[in-house]
Amino acid sequence: MCVNNDFIENQSNRIYEEISKSTLLKVARVEFQEGYCWEPQFEPIQFNKNNLITKIILKDDKNNSFTINPDEIGLKFAKGEISYKEYLRVQKVDDFKWIGFSILGVGIIISMMFTFYIYFS
Repeated sequence: MCVNNDFIENQSNRIYEEISKSTLLKVARVEFQEGYCWEPQFEPIQFNKNNLITKIILKDDKNNSFTINPDEIGLKFAKGEISYKEYLRVQKVDDFKWIGFSILGVGIIISMMFTFYIYFS
């Protein structure tokens, strides 16, 4: 099955551009879905915009590294609106929401299948 992810790629690239322009931290490395990395301090050539960015690693003045996802929550951290601890907490809550909605959806489908099985048997 082939999935068109142009929207996802464009959103991750847009978030990366916003982070690189408005961050209080320095972009140390960008990781892509294909498994390779781009480090702006060593490779000044820009990366291919068609690649999906999965992680952005930021460094502060004390050389502490922060790994963020290219999403709205990561952008809030990069702008300094939330702390890294708050970023991790919000990211964990967001992950649990997706897991919960997935389990709920599967549960509803199974209950509908069981109801139809009982009703039509």
